[in-house]
Amino acid sequence: MKVCLYPICSDLQPYVKAICSIESNTTDTILAPLRILPDACVEVFFNFSNSADTHATVNGKKEFHNSRSFVVSRVGNFMDVQMKNKTGFISVCFYPSTAYLFFQLPMSAIADSLTDLQFLWGAVVQTIEDEIDNATSCEQKAGIIQKYLILQLKANKQDTTLQYCLQQIACTQSRLTVAALAEKAGLSQRQLSRRFNYCIGLSTKEYIVINRFINSIAYLKKYPESNLTDAAYASGYYDQAHFIHDYKTFAGITPKAVLQDTNIIC
Repeated sequence: MKVCLYPICSDLQPYVKAICSIESNTTDTILAPLRILPDACVEVFFNFSNSADTHATVNGKKEFHNSRSFVVSRVGNFMDVQMKNKTGFISVCFYPSTAYLFFQLPMSAIADSLTDLQFLWGAVVQTIEDEIDNATSCEQKAGIIQKYLILQLKANKQDTTLQYCLQQIACTQSRLTVAALAEKAGLSQRQLSRRFNYCIGLSTKEYIVINRFINSIAYLKKYPESNLTDAAYASGYYDQAHFIHDYKTFAGITPKAVLQDTNIIC
């Protein structure tokens, strides 16, 4: 599988984590499924392959068969992705707290699912797909998509209170309680959770837990020889039991297996 990254224009850099092309043209009839771990991110895929056998099947706790252009929200559960042997996509991955700026509905409505982009953006999706078909390179395709993302972004304003809360969570390594965070933000716990659900697709507590899990993966990648107790405490866990429990919940396997499995994307 060939993956290439493309430059993100300055208008989108605060909101978009990565833009890449994903291409596979192998003769193998069966490809090993990829397990994508939850990272509170939302990703948009535009299929540009002319092959009739290009669609991926995403499954886990649910099963989906995607349309040509679709949105994948992997905020709280891992997803197993079975790619076909001939496929091509342009992917746009948003930062965890910014995807809501590009869609006119709560992120909780599409959490842990695959959604047809036409359901979210309407007839303009067909226009985007037509322009992508006429582009002669993946760089041009990525540029076309960014042009339309900017148009979607202009209709929305960022929730500054939410951004403040995310900064507080990051500064405390996810050790901050929901009650303490709500007090800092000047909101009730229920009001704060509503904002998190709308903008991210997770409650405040769920986001803190996922963020801690993401931090632990980064720690294990940086210090692969560390023992699990040290990794747990360094990542914001109070004990090793909760650390291992989260890996079984969010990855389906043990922490060490996450590092060793080449078909895990995290």
